[in-house]
Amino acid sequence: MSDADIDDDFDDDFDDDDDAKMVEEAETSVRTRLSSLEKRRLIDNLLEEKRLAKELKDDLDDIDNFDEDGDDWDDDDI
Repeated sequence: MSDADIDDDFDDDFDDDDDAKMVEEAETSVRTRLSSLEKRRLIDNLLEEKRLAKELKDDLDDIDNFDEDGDDWDDDDI
């Protein structure tokens, strides 16, 4: 069987290119949606990291604001 005979056997299977186009469009849509979801996940992770960094910075600033004893108790209260 020659290559031309093999090609002829498959020609009848793809008479309707609309189906093939719909499948290709669906695959492209899925890839685009997955790409968008991945981008959104990365953005969410970045925002969470920034929030945690700010929270940590605020906590460190609070530690710096303790009195010289290293605690936040007034010595007169004890």
